[in-house]
Amino acid sequence: MTIGVAGPIELRILDWDLKDTSLPQTNAFPLTSHFINALLKRGFKVIAYTNSTEIAEPMVLESGNLKVCISRQKPQPGRRFFLFEVEDMRKMMVAHPADFISAFWSYEFAWAALKTGKPTVVSLHDVALQILRKIPDMFRLVRWMINYIVVSKADFLLANSVYTYNQLDRKTKSKTRVIDNFYPSTLEQRLSATAQKGNYIITVAQGFTQRKNIENGLQAFALLRRQFPDLEYYLVGVDSEEGGLAQQYAEKQNLTDGVRFMGPMPYDDVFKLIQNAQVLLHPSREESFGMVLLEAMVARTPTVGGKASGYIPHLLNYGKAGLLSDVESPESMATEVGRLLSDRDLYQTLAHAGYTYAEENFSEEVIVRKHLDYYSEVLGRDLKPVVQQPDKPQKVA
Repeated sequence: MTIGVAGPIELRILDWDLKDTSLPQTNAFPLTSHFINALLKRGFKVIAYTNSTEIAEPMVLESGNLKVCISRQKPQPGRRFFLFEVEDMRKMMVAHPADFISAFWSYEFAWAALKTGKPTVVSLHDVALQILRKIPDMFRLVRWMINYIVVSKADFLLANSVYTYNQLDRKTKSKTRVIDNFYPSTLEQRLSATAQKGNYIITVAQGFTQRKNIENGLQAFALLRRQFPDLEYYLVGVDSEEGGLAQQYAEKQNLTDGVRFMGPMPYDDVFKLIQNAQVLLHPSREESFGMVLLEAMVARTPTVGGKASGYIPHLLNYGKAGLLSDVESPESMATEVGRLLSDRDLYQTLAHAGYTYAEENFSEEVIVRKHLDYYSEVLGRDLKPVVQQPDKPQKVA
């Protein structure tokens, strides 16, 4: 059985011999790479389909049981309805066929997969209509239109959380199964046994948008500094680099004291910062899942998230695996972070509870098994790996 996986893929964290070679920059999403690694570890042959703006011609890379097919992406794809990108990827899928395709996100990657006629399951990691309502611009309109085509044509859908599922219409729900996101088994191997907590809290967010709500995070930290004058605030992710939108806002509001604007960083470096942080503050107003919170739970870094921020309350077990706050109120966020910094017993309790809840509900072993069982159901037969599953997980550098 050869399983195809289509979506944004971080090539440098794939479990293959080429991770240290010169690789083109791709539209990266770590979860897709972790899923590919999990399939390889279980003995499946995998063909991954992704794209890049850095290549002039389609590229195919192979290592062991993994083949990566990289198609082209041209500038400003939304203006062309992603038609070039969809067709270029479709051709790659036909030239390098898999028995079955798992497509991440309901956009161009899934559209290309559906055009091949191969059995395809499309994973929904957001709800395009909700995003369009919150960010009503032409790009999100195009994304919603592609999502409409994909969801209408797909026979099998996965929602990454009950929150995502509950936002779907009745017809879409009828062909959708809920399977949560997961953290990779290798994440615990990345934990440093000698790590020590630094005197900082951290927020990891991709974008300085109304949805990510970094403004209120900065205001909450300014309140925290009155109680903890030596505490620092690390901002990591797109738009949080020096000179970026987050710093521009902070300077205008006189909120830069103690703030380090770190911007985008490699996955492993971000995880180390999370492990060494006192608290992960997640001021986002809405999340379909919340992967960074899950990673913090595995790292035993207590978290503070929004009590009405999409799936976040469920992910934090309604306050039992992390504290919940009103993200519209900087005072509320500052209060909850301050509780963790001031109460060592509470801190240790939540660190342990967060890890336990993550392990029992969102581990690779639990979630990937659900995927494979569902794929077997879709295909009407058992999925047979090409090699025996190794006794020990392969280490991802």
